[in-house]
Formats: sequence, C-alpha cells, structure tokens
Amino acid sequence: FCLRKGECPSECFCSPSPVQCPPGVSWVTDHCGCCKVCARQFNEDCSATEPCDHIKGLRCHLGAGGNPKRGLCRAEAHGLPCTFNGRVYQHSEDFQPICQHQCTCMNGVVGCMPVCPYQVPLPRQSCTRPRLVKSEGGCCEEWVCDDDDNRISEDPREQQTDSSQPDKMVWHEPQCFLQTTEWTPCSTTCGMGISSRVTNNNTDCQMLRETRLCQIQQCELQPPVVKKGKKCQRTVRPQRAVRITFAGCLTVQRFRPHTCGTCTDGRCCTPSVTRTVRLLFRCSDKETFYNVMWIKRCHYTIPVWSEKHIRYYRKSCEERFLLC
Repeated sequence: FCLRKGECPSECFCSPSPVQCPPGVSWVTDHCGCCKVCARQFNEDCSATEPCDHIKGLRCHLGAGGNPKRGLCRAEAHGLPCTFNGRVYQHSEDFQPICQHQCTCMNGVVGCMPVCPYQVPLPRQSCTRPRLVKSEGGCCEEWVCDDDDNRISEDPREQQTDSSQPDKMVWHEPQCFLQTTEWTPCSTTCGMGISSRVTNNNTDCQMLRETRLCQIQQCELQPPVVKKGKKCQRTVRPQRAVRITFAGCLTVQRFRPHTCGTCTDGRCCTPSVTRTVRLLFRCSDKETFYNVMWIKRCHYTIPVWSEKHIRYYRKSCEERFLLC
C-alpha cells in the first residue's frame, strides 16, 4: 500500500476503548500509524485508515470505482481456491457455512473457528428466572431475565399439615425455574481434560458453574480394531481394571472406563451418552472427590461435505470437534 499526500489525517483521533473484532478478523494498526482497527476482509472496501488483513495475504488495490483513495481488498498472492459444501471460495475469502462458525479459505485449505463461546458466562445475581435463549436474529445463546421473582409460589396444598403427626425434618427441593446448560466439550481431545456447565439446581436457586473431569480418548491410540466391512471402532475399554489418574492423584478403586475409538476414514468419534460419577482420588497429601464424565456410548459423525475435505474434518476433530 503506497501512501499519497493527503491520505492520512494531520492528527490522530482513535476510539478510547479497544475495538471488538469479529471472529477470525485481525486487529491491526492502520497505514497512517494512528489507530488499531479491525482489518478489512476479502472484497471489502479499504483505504489508508482501513487496511486489509495482511495476515491473510490481502492487499488494498486502489482505484476501485474510480476513487484513487479507496480500493478493494484482494489476495496479494494467487492461492488455490477452496470447494466447500458444493461452493467455490477464493483464496483469503471468509464465509459462514453455518451461523455458529466463521471459515476462511487459505490456499485450498478451509479453516474454521466458532463464533459462539464454549462457556456461557454466569448471569448476574439479580437476574430473575434466568434462561438461555438464542438472541433475535443471531445464533448464540444468551441469558434472558424476567422482572418477576425467581421463586415459584408454593402450592397451598403443600402448606397444609396434619397436626396428629409429629414434626419431621423435610428436605425441600429448590422451588425455582430450573435451568441447566449442556456440558461444554472436553478441553482436550486426548488425555484428561475439564468440562463445565451452569445450573441453578440447588437449594438457593443460584446459578453456579459445575465442572467435571473428562477423557474422550487415550493419547497413545492404537490402530482401531474394526470388524470386517466396518471403518470405525466406537468405544475402547482396557482389558484390565486400571486406576484413573489426574494431576498426580489416583483413584482409590480400579475401573474399566470406556473411551471413544477412532475411524479409519477420518470421521470423528465423540461421546453420545454420558453421565457424571463422583470418584475418590488419593493424592500425596490427602484424599478428595472429583466429578468425572463416564462415557456410556460413543458415535461417529458423518460428514455432509465433499470427500476432498477429509483432511479438514480430521483437523477439525483434533481442534475440539468444532464441526463434528
């Protein structure tokens, strides 16, 4: 980008707060050296104060539409296009195959990243009757609150007591609108990781974050043992009972836990049915309980796109199962 006289302001005026760029968009300094801005993307307008995303190999081609001070962001080097879900995208072009993912074509290879956060932050404490809903016109879930009290009025019949019966200690379940999110994907694709969810299923009806240990696969995977005519081994189980390890601690008991297997054609194998168990771990200085994800069944996902992208599916599965 060659600057011409008069293209940059004599004084810099920048936003006092950092600009929030969309997923996959670089935060760069403009060509005038004034401000940090969100880089312009493929086929978008550009100028000295609106630079192209040089990380993706984009360059501002001036003169678009007859304006010598403005241009269009185009690929500086001609890379290979990408074919994705039946459509062709140019090198450095951004697109969204589904609203939850932002993708970029980089020299024939498609890379994607999630638009929505894996972990939804806790709602404010003053939030009444919190519930997760998709924002209007969007695809990410957010907390919605009501102005009414979070607690449901008790049934009058529950308040009636039989005076002929002695007083008893009664455990009251939480009387509120129960809201529990799904468990987040495991933080690692192999070995022990962490998963979390948010719930108000407690006596105080407070939104709290729960965590559990999770292990989808062993890191030292052996080639899948598949039946004739099959391409996937859904679950793997040790032949002998073993102790589960985490951060230098071992379970007191031995188990034969299921983990997900692998496929010979690149498909992802992920948990489909799980439950949470509380296991006692023995550490060097103490014994403590941890919640652990217990896999009951796994399933493989069938790609809906071209077989040419099998490398991309495998990479996606390795990167926290973004599209699987």
